[in-house]
Amino acid sequence: MNPRDHPALWSPDTAPDVVIVEVADPSLAIPLQPDAEPLVESATITERNLVYAQGTARLRLCLRLVPTRAVPAFSIPCDANCALRLAAAARLQRVTRERRSPLDVTAMPTRNQRIRFTRFLAIHDALEAGASPRDLAFGLVMPNHRPIAGAVWKGSSERRQVLRLIADARRLVASGYRKLLLHR
Repeated sequence: MNPRDHPALWSPDTAPDVVIVEVADPSLAIPLQPDAEPLVESATITERNLVYAQGTARLRLCLRLVPTRAVPAFSIPCDANCALRLAAAARLQRVTRERRSPLDVTAMPTRNQRIRFTRFLAIHDALEAGASPRDLAFGLVMPNHRPIAGAVWKGSSERRQVLRLIADARRLVASGYRKLLLHR
């Protein structure tokens, strides 16, 4: 599925960009700007997870039921990602209180990094589905090129490029691609 149309719901334990808000009523409406568009919503008895789009930014929220809360409160675990969690809460606070919220570009991968990481994950997914390096070369990496025959393929620069991309994709997944969520 296209991630723009179906964004992922991340657990706050995995992704520090998910803002945890403790509320007495999980159906509480978050006071976002009129241009904030709801993308995804998932609810259980104890929490409600939401993803909103505001321009190019994504706001990820986890509303947790705490019946004793008189007013909504941020819940920020004191872990290694505390600074990122505080920044995400501050960003949500700015968005709900101000007309416009400038994006924190230091906490986001660049456009080229997003394209590269997406390509690596697509290569890894194709390998897991059983694709060969040649399938990757002419189906995913260089879809507009004509496939190269046997002996020529073995010595081609296209093959070396695909093998480098495969190694990079495997390295990304082995080193914990979820660290991308931690902005590292």
